[in-house]
Amino acid sequence: MKIWDSEQLWLKAKTYAERANEVSHGNPDFPMRSALSLELLARAALTRVHPVLNADPRDDVSIMYACGFPVPGQPKSIPAHSVYLRLEKIVPGFSKAQREVCDFLALLRNQELHTSELAFSNLKESKWLPRYYEVCRLLCGFMGKPLEAFLGLEIAKTADALIATLARQTETAVKRRIADQAKSFSQKKPAARKQLVFEATIALKTTSPGTTKEACPSCRTEGILSGSLIKELSPEYMHDRLYIDQEFLANQFECLACGLRLQDVEEIAAAGLEPRFADHRETNLHELYQPEMMYEYDNM
Repeated sequence: MKIWDSEQLWLKAKTYAERANEVSHGNPDFPMRSALSLELLARAALTRVHPVLNADPRDDVSIMYACGFPVPGQPKSIPAHSVYLRLEKIVPGFSKAQREVCDFLALLRNQELHTSELAFSNLKESKWLPRYYEVCRLLCGFMGKPLEAFLGLEIAKTADALIATLARQTETAVKRRIADQAKSFSQKKPAARKQLVFEATIALKTTSPGTTKEACPSCRTEGILSGSLIKELSPEYMHDRLYIDQEFLANQFECLACGLRLQDVEEIAAAGLEPRFADHRETNLHELYQPEMMYEYDNM
């Protein structure tokens, strides 16, 4: 599996990062080579888990190759977008904001290579470079490597400084949005505010799995915090009931009263809400194993 060897992919990604830094940051080759480096680094992290995650699932040759079997022909890998979607489910800290900068650079790369556009010309660093460095640090850390091993000591120091600006920018923007929403809500007539709170409370009488109630940072009315499942413990039988504990990573908050919306885990944390929450709920064997049972019945 030499072509999908995680360490070799990491070294190739490092080579492209070095090539990117051979030119000035104003040169379009800098973001272009950085985009190539990022995709290689992402594939290195994915194949670190198992090479089959990089294999085209529609192609038996690719899957067999990823599992270590000698095969004829050329194995096919999944597209970059699919790589980033899978990393979002695997790498701690790699969420929507990180995936979006990866997709953005991959889109520009495709435009550069497949159209007449000079996609990387006049690209502002503020639009991608801090987040790019953040993703590099996350993926290198996932592979057990320090960022300075990938970028070099001096550039890694610059990268750390730029990464630090992301948290400050997010916190500033979120606090401004909360303040604006609180002001807008307070300017409504008391009867209108009371009605909005009443309707929001009624709407949240019951919550679905993967959600929980949290006080809105803007108006203090209970809002709905949604998340994606990251851990599920084994079911427990207690008091003649079957229960299951699940842990979720928050990815969206919405207040139905004042209208405040937080779009990802970074905004949620910046607003002072907990980025993780647990759900302890009652379940049953039919709910847990229905897909397998239905599959068996359909094939009887």
